[in-house]
Amino acid sequence: MPTINPLTNSAYSVSQSSSSSQQGGNSIMGQDQFLKMLVVQMSYQDPMNPMDSQQFASQLAQFTSVEQLLSINENLEASLSAQLMLNQSISNTMAAGLIGNEAKALNTIVNLEDDAASPIQYELAGNADSVQLEIYDSDGNLVYSEILGAQLAGEHEFQWNGNNSTGASMPDDTYTFSVTAETNSGYNIAVEQFIEGLITGVNYELGQALLTIGNVQVSLADVMELNMPSEG
Repeated sequence: MPTINPLTNSAYSVSQSSSSSQQGGNSIMGQDQFLKMLVVQMSYQDPMNPMDSQQFASQLAQFTSVEQLLSINENLEASLSAQLMLNQSISNTMAAGLIGNEAKALNTIVNLEDDAASPIQYELAGNADSVQLEIYDSDGNLVYSEILGAQLAGEHEFQWNGNNSTGASMPDDTYTFSVTAETNSGYNIAVEQFIEGLITGVNYELGQALLTIGNVQVSLADVMELNMPSEG
């Protein structure tokens, strides 16, 4: 009687099962495939040298553990996705109620419309001996640069006239700005760029609430301060 090695036939069965799965476009072994593999493995075992029951139980237990972990992972992903959608829905609902309030939000956008630019606002964490402003177009090209000189710690505002560094008028577009500051010894001063004003509207893009302050839109997540509108 020819001798059949259960381990050899097991490997052969696994190879066949894996090959069939890949040809079917699914490289992940499911529970049915695993059980079929075990049945084939047992049918080819040598009756004089059957598979060790402990080995069989160990394989089954390992597969069960993996199945349980995959199920837990899928449930967690579904739960996190549902929680994210709920939080987003709550935030969007709250955003509509913010219209008419004054807000301060992180911002690096300068909108130029009809030759009028939105204000450039920033706060220095300390006294600076040199402050530099740079403005970039929507393609990332530097269009305007100015050294503003020494400035004290605190909030500052700059009004861009809409011209580039050579004095030519720039077209209406959405620009970005960057403010850097340092001392005479070369120490960098932290700069926080923001926009502050009345919230006049709320728009929704890709499920995210965007607040309109002046003619600039900012994400609700970037809001640092909210205040009731000042009287008068």
